[in-house]
Amino acid sequence: MKLLRALTLSLFVVFCAAVAYADSIPLASDPGIKTGGVPDPLAPAGIITPIFVIESPTGTSPNTLPGGSACELYQFGVLTSTSPDCYFQNDINRQGTGESIKNLTFDIGGVSSTTVTCGFLSGSPFGDCSVTPLAGGGTQVVFSDGTIPFGGGFTLDFTGFPMHTSFDTTAAVIPEPATLALLLCGLGALWVRRKVRFC
Repeated sequence: MKLLRALTLSLFVVFCAAVAYADSIPLASDPGIKTGGVPDPLAPAGIITPIFVIESPTGTSPNTLPGGSACELYQFGVLTSTSPDCYFQNDINRQGTGESIKNLTFDIGGVSSTTVTCGFLSGSPFGDCSVTPLAGGGTQVVFSDGTIPFGGGFTLDFTGFPMHTSFDTTAAVIPEPATLALLLCGLGALWVRRKVRFC
């Protein structure tokens, strides 16, 4: 009887230790997105529109991660660039005015929000991130509380997603401060000219 109790207790301890160890291992079923600073590669993937798609062929990118692959950037429905380091540059310059990115939103279909995490790498341009479920299923990840200036760069890190996961991305943009000042001066000049003409 004592031997049976000792054996049962030993098996219970081994089981608890195995569960604790398993919880400490990041699983492929626990996907995550992180943002980071600029690694200064030779050829960044230039983002020219606020709405674009990033795809990870292996579900884990950049290719410097175990089992990782390059990030693929799709703009206007076409593959425009491939970045081995998942390094991107803000080249959004609509109507000739450079724009800063104030937040990035990723919509990910087919992945439950209960498993997704977000975080930051060294030098991240953002200070906050959130994960919420999408109405039709899937996950939305938002990075906010920061700025990527026009011409500025940033990295992305995707881990543990299914193969060929597409990240439908929207960049909330605002005119660069210098551009905004010029725009306001121009509007002011038009207003003064109009007033002078009608006097």
